[in-house]
Amino acid sequence: MAWSPSRIVFHAALLLVAVPVAVVNASVTCLTVGSTATATWTNSAGQTCSFSGVVGSNYGTNSAGGEYSCNGRCGAGCSGTAIGNVYTQDCFSHDICSYFENASGGASDPNCGSAYNAAIDDTALGAAYGCGQTNPSNAVVAPSTSPACS
Repeated sequence: MAWSPSRIVFHAALLLVAVPVAVVNASVTCLTVGSTATATWTNSAGQTCSFSGVVGSNYGTNSAGGEYSCNGRCGAGCSGTAIGNVYTQDCFSHDICSYFENASGGASDPNCGSAYNAAIDDTALGAAYGCGQTNPSNAVVAPSTSPACS
């Protein structure tokens, strides 16, 4: 997930100060590194897409140059800016969507913007929910299948 440090701080502040109702209604689902999870998102054509993969997998870079070394981690790759090493369902969905859809622009991306928005509370609150884990050190293995969209 390619989030700049200023974007994370801004969104965390927005959630915690400007929109306290969002914090009360936050939905954070922790994932376990090494487990299989299913990412889902709605693309720009209005199709629901899904893809099953391993939490913490390392897909390397996508064709747009994004780094996907710790899929499901709320933050950039395995070592980018983050609030703890938090792994959640919404961050996994955003990472997988971004990898396959070459997403950019955060919330404004036509394919992954909704997944980005869903991951904001996970990024800000995931550590408090107990979703923090040790980052894996996996070799780069690009996925051999593509998402199913219908």
